Amino acid sequence: METEKLKVELGSDRGYEIIIASQNLKEFGAHLRSLQFGNSLLIITTPVINNLYGEQLRHSLKEAGFASQDILLVEVPDGEQSKSVGQWLELVEKLYQFDRELKRQVLLINFGGGVVGDLGGYVAASYRRGIDYVQLPTTLLSNVDSAVGGKVGVDFKDAKNLIGAFYQPRLVWVDLALLKSLDERQIKSGLAEVIKYGVICDAELFNFVEQHYKDILGLELWALKRIVVTSYAIKAKMVEADERDKCGVRIMLNLGHTVGHAVEAAAGYTGYTHGEAVALGMVCAAAIAKELGMLSQAELVRLEKLLLKVGLPVRIKGVTLAQIMGSLLHDKKFIRGQNRFVLPTKIGEVQIREGVSDELIRQVIAARLH
Repeated sequence: METEKLKVELGSDRGYEIIIASQNLKEFGAHLRSLQFGNSLLIITTPVINNLYGEQLRHSLKEAGFASQDILLVEVPDGEQSKSVGQWLELVEKLYQFDRELKRQVLLINFGGGVVGDLGGYVAASYRRGIDYVQLPTTLLSNVDSAVGGKVGVDFKDAKNLIGAFYQPRLVWVDLALLKSLDERQIKSGLAEVIKYGVICDAELFNFVEQHYKDILGLELWALKRIVVTSYAIKAKMVEADERDKCGVRIMLNLGHTVGHAVEAAAGYTGYTHGEAVALGMVCAAAIAKELGMLSQAELVRLEKLLLKVGLPVRIKGVTLAQIMGSLLHDKKFIRGQNRFVLPTKIGEVQIREGVSDELIRQVIAARLH
């Protein structure tokens, strides 16, 4: 597969490349060495990814000239529960010890999915007021969304990503072959974010998923490359235009996340994957838009049909209306005490609406409870 290169242009020296290919993990070490980001490497990963690909990564790094004693690999448990203040502090302590022993410039490598990327990115952002880090994503969700953009952080109590920062990586390196290790639920979860991009601003991408979702779920590389390149390109442009969510451009990426995050929190971060929660949030946002006269019934049905075909939920189970509404009160996207929703007006177009009535939100969510 031909290598695809994208660039997030942020001015000065903060821009970075996104390199997308297949079977390119073996080339990662040499490329990293050429960039001279650091002499010592702390790799954050999970037990599953370490067992599958850890040795390949270490071999690539050693072949490039990184000494064994300059490489420290640290595992964190799989799952959203690892995005905690306790886990962040544990990693900071390990980084501190590694840093003290070597007394050399340390580079963080986040080798995993969205949890590892968010957690490791916040470790990098907060240690010594910021050190360099690289994203090496291994899930479809992180390959289309979370590895790019520099939103890093951890959850706190019942609020998702409440503690965090905007802190950009120095490089995003994608090996699509790593997705072969994913189970079907993880693939579907990542596909929710792709569908989100289609609804926000790319009807052609939405059409592509409608026509080729079986190829994507089957991990056909040509289909994966199309959705990864397109999704990252969309996100890169939005990040360039509104890096810190100040201009109302990047907020569009939150389609489905207002209710989605509340569902995740209400379920204790165990009942739903992030992508499943986003799917539920998108359906709720579309239903709110329909009730407000912003979206047609036909477009709402079209979105629901695609989510169901892919195998994503459109009905909420296992949590109560009161739990969801309670979690909504802690949403970071509330401004001046008002809620703020990204609402679709058609496939490929959204608007931001503030102050949606609590009664309407309750009505829509209640109708989706199973």
